[in-house]
Amino acid sequence: MKKIHFASALMMAAVSGSLFAQTLVTVNGQAIDSSVIDNQVKNIRAANSQIQDSPALRQELTNNQIVATVISQEAKRLKLDQSAEYKQAVEQARAAAKQSGEDKKAGFKADWAAFETNLLGQAYLMHTVRQNPVQEADVKAAYDQFSKRYKGTQEVQLGEILTRSSADAEKAIADLKAKKSFSSVLQQYSMDERAKQTGGISANYIPLKDLEQNMPQVYAAVKDLKKGGYTAKPLFDGNVYGVFYINDRRSIKVPTYDQTKNNIAGDLQEARVDAAIRSLMQKADIKPAK
Repeated sequence: MKKIHFASALMMAAVSGSLFAQTLVTVNGQAIDSSVIDNQVKNIRAANSQIQDSPALRQELTNNQIVATVISQEAKRLKLDQSAEYKQAVEQARAAAKQSGEDKKAGFKADWAAFETNLLGQAYLMHTVRQNPVQEADVKAAYDQFSKRYKGTQEVQLGEILTRSSADAEKAIADLKAKKSFSSVLQQYSMDERAKQTGGISANYIPLKDLEQNMPQVYAAVKDLKKGGYTAKPLFDGNVYGVFYINDRRSIKVPTYDQTKNNIAGDLQEARVDAAIRSLMQKADIKPAK
């Protein structure tokens, strides 16, 4: 187990002992207190005052705390907190807290509880990796699937002009047809101020295979366009109209197995850990407070 520094661990979810705390949710009978979320919001805003306290932020933090609680409970059930690695990490953190004086500060008990939850989470992740190792055959099979999917296909770099009305989108198309530059048309018709600042063209290339799977409407509109081409009709999505422009189009260069095997292995391992956590969450008894 990697050495854990107590100071950095305090950046994780911390607990606060408020007299007015209320139970937000119980996880397998263990309560998650409102003071936990209060303190997390406080720490987040202290680090970045631009982040506003909101119901959405609190719900996201609560969801994260639920997952952390489920994982820490499973780590204890597996007795991972009794391992030599875990005990050594705790001893190191205790010594560091004592040396720095953190253990004498108000709220240390709550901070330490948050640290232990984080440490238990790390122990569980390491246990899961050890129990579900990725074999070289798994990596090769995934690479073959990846190579087969993208070999001989193309990717595109898209520009996008979003407008509030069909009329503006039609005017943008007419201007592109009149050989006006994409950037000038974007500046005139786009409702997206950020796009105007950045130029409206993605820095990344999108494989057409991915576009077909994830955005079939856009794929159908751009799949046959050449570089410099644009959609002949506006695409409507909810309350906006979009005009798509092909800034560039090129064949995909599929990397070799040696170039990608480490990344593939990491992705496969992460997927197995995610699957294990999803399984825990599906079995967990999670009850919002009434």
